[in-house]
Amino acid sequence: MPPCFAGSRRPLEMVVYDPAAASKRAWPDETSTPSPSPSANATALALHPASAAPPFGDFAPISAVPLSAVPPRLPPLPTARPPLAADPGREEPPCLRKHFLAELGLRADLPVHFVAEKFVTSTDLDGHQNRFRIPSDGVERRLRAILTPRELHDANLLHDPPPMPRKRPRHEQPDVAAEGEQQPGKRMKKPKKQGKVHGGLRMKMVDLAAGARELQMSRWESSRGTIVKGEGYLDFIRRCSFEERDAVEIWAFVQRGVRLMGSVLCDDSPLHVLVVKKDRQARCNCLVPHQHFQHPQLN
Repeated sequence: MPPCFAGSRRPLEMVVYDPAAASKRAWPDETSTPSPSPSANATALALHPASAAPPFGDFAPISAVPLSAVPPRLPPLPTARPPLAADPGREEPPCLRKHFLAELGLRADLPVHFVAEKFVTSTDLDGHQNRFRIPSDGVERRLRAILTPRELHDANLLHDPPPMPRKRPRHEQPDVAAEGEQQPGKRMKKPKKQGKVHGGLRMKMVDLAAGARELQMSRWESSRGTIVKGEGYLDFIRRCSFEERDAVEIWAFVQRGVRLMGSVLCDDSPLHVLVVKKDRQARCNCLVPHQHFQHPQLN
């Protein structure tokens, strides 16, 4: 009979503890506990505002852009002067479409572009200079727009000219030691520089009195001025009856070839530059085709 103690209602028993059995009995209790449903998690997240900081800390959002998304930094584009606005009050010469375009073999509806106005200078009429200068502002903003890249290349207008080299000061003397034959006290004569042979764009200069003359247009690299020159220029400019300080307008037009269904409707023409006095602008005294267009002075 098992031992008993005073006041106890049941006898004591010896119990052997088995850890493996205890763990096995606890496993079904854990697996039977229901897990929170996804809807419950979504409801809990919805209770927090979107701008609320995470519960584990207050951190500011990082504003960063991936390097691959940043466009490369390009060099600045060269600043170009805006084109000149058209002058609404300027009218083209009335004789141009009535008589001269037809006599030149061009279409009557050809676009005519105003280039610039200037005062005739003494160098435009000088036989030693032998050239007519077109204002650079009108060339850059108006005349270049109607020329093709090939025509710009021939006129030396396709690219900006290189910077002018620095001139040697006149007081700077050449090295005497290098000039072994130079005697002291005597200045050595420098050989005369040969003029640079300039090409140019084949074009025609037109005048209401002198007709048309085939010349060349080019931009000089030394002065960066655009000039019209060529054989026969001086004779032509004298027949234009221009005088120094005359106010003139310069117009330009060129015809582009048109072909339709294999047929040539009109051919290409060289650039035409018309120089007209402003006092002759508003009237037309041409009653018959001009004699210089019937027998043009062309080379």
